[in-house]
Amino acid sequence: MIKFFSKIRQYLLMENKTGKYLKYAIGEIVLVVIGILIALQINNWKEQQIESKNEQAILKRLSKEFTSNREQILDKIDSRKDIIKKCGRLLSFYNEPKDADIDSILLFLGSIVPTTFDPIQNNLVSSGRIEILKNEELKQLLINWSTDVIQLQEVEQMFLRYYETIFMSYIHEIGIQRDLGYTFWQKASSSLLEAKNISNPIPGKSKISNYNKNILLEDSKLEGIIAWTMNLNTFNNQEGTTLLKRIDYILEVIESDIKK
Repeated sequence: MIKFFSKIRQYLLMENKTGKYLKYAIGEIVLVVIGILIALQINNWKEQQIESKNEQAILKRLSKEFTSNREQILDKIDSRKDIIKKCGRLLSFYNEPKDADIDSILLFLGSIVPTTFDPIQNNLVSSGRIEILKNEELKQLLINWSTDVIQLQEVEQMFLRYYETIFMSYIHEIGIQRDLGYTFWQKASSSLLEAKNISNPIPGKSKISNYNKNILLEDSKLEGIIAWTMNLNTFNNQEGTTLLKRIDYILEVIESDIKK
């Protein structure tokens, strides 16, 4: 093709047809430019197709990650609801001691265990790959996500520290750990992820503990610890519910961008 155009140029020059040569040269340049533009357009189209494919893959991965995070946070909320419920039952025993029995008190106390949210964290923001996403709202939501998680984890840490330094410290101080453990394992199947019969590792209750139902229900310090435990877990669940709403909205935005 190049030889063909070259022969035409040579012919026009030899025939001294300068005007026609100039027109032909301009036409040839225009054709070359058009060809380059078409090639660039095709190349851009291919790149856009690749970017779109990569974006869809990221969106689908994000959908799975946030669905998993949603399931986990729902589980944490349910766990804290159980703690709140048991604290409520314990406080009701302080109001109506006649409705209480020592095994129920020990079971509820022994079942209070902190739970924390540990989400799947993608590296889109830190790696800069977030720019592959075209949806500006989604990008901002993902940028804010880490901050939202940290806020929940900070309030979770408040209860975790309280549980370790105050709750369990006082349980150790009054010396009812063995009875708590024994009573817990008697009912452990209802507290585990998988219901199963488990042999109690603790061989019976303490024979030397002086605590009974009446002493525990007259202990104002223990009552206050239970009330504050209930308060902190309620606070945690408020933040957890807010984060759950954020997850639901993020998933909604992601799903709207995924091509069916």
